[in-house]
Amino acid sequence: MNDAKKALQLYQPVNLNTLKRRFYYPALNIIFIGCILLLFTGCEKNFDIGLDYTEPQLVVEAYINTEIPAYNYVILSKSQTIENADISSIPVKNAMVKISEGSLMQNNTIVWDRSSTVILEETTLPDVPAGIGDGIYTDPKLQTDPARALRGISGKYYLLEIEVDGESYTASTPLLYPIPIEHLSTDYHYTDEDGSNKGRITVHFKDPDTTGNCQLFYWRHSDNQKSFGWGSLGTSKRIINSDENNNGSYMHLTNSYGFVKGDSITYYMANVPRSVYNFWDSYNKARNSSGPLSTPASLLNTINGKNVTGCFSGLAISAATIIMN
Repeated sequence: MNDAKKALQLYQPVNLNTLKRRFYYPALNIIFIGCILLLFTGCEKNFDIGLDYTEPQLVVEAYINTEIPAYNYVILSKSQTIENADISSIPVKNAMVKISEGSLMQNNTIVWDRSSTVILEETTLPDVPAGIGDGIYTDPKLQTDPARALRGISGKYYLLEIEVDGESYTASTPLLYPIPIEHLSTDYHYTDEDGSNKGRITVHFKDPDTTGNCQLFYWRHSDNQKSFGWGSLGTSKRIINSDENNNGSYMHLTNSYGFVKGDSITYYMANVPRSVYNFWDSYNKARNSSGPLSTPASLLNTINGKNVTGCFSGLAISAATIIMN
């Protein structure tokens, strides 16, 4: 594989339920990441994510959310250099990973409450397939005292601190307030090529009358009912939303995914800060860029440190469930 093709590596959220086979089949390990690295097949694209390919990159996928303590986790991996014929990434073990809560003061500074600091550890959760704990950091209280495990609080700020191999990395994110889902509806029914009856879901909500609101969307249904992690849930690059042109309006966003008739779908809408939205928007644009005339893509990294890329995503969650009729 030539250097141009190796350079087309992209951050992708990890699906924890498919990692086990990636550990046991090295050829597939090219897509394992602490957030997965994805190889594009086109060689004409000038792809630039602002990284120094002569040095290994720490890749960070980190989440703090308001509703699901088990989904507050950090995944770390280290990519190979572009000169290395083996471009698979390696899970980063034995890192010091901490998350602390903070408050915004009237002078616009954030005061971090060190008494709130939670040290995350490499632990295996009941819903995570056995044998894939390397590089996955969670609150150990999820096993010993789930009711007191790390849970994000709207209106607070969160600081991520990572120490590994003598290097330090940091990131921070606010946790906004959830935007309620008013209701879900089913429509656009059709018969798929396999003969199954399917339909699409529209999410209805009122955008707040403040500016700068951005949303990400995820869903759980029969295909991923027993899976774990944000990367294993359904998501769509087509319906991330920001409110530049619809501030304070009622929103009706239809998901292009076809759900099977009779399936139960839980829909998650995450209200996120602009920095998180910008990262995932840049990720989607980079993933979908193709062709010789495409504009070079850049990931809008939110992690501070040397030779690192990734995002610390603060998700303020609202949810609703519907049966596809």
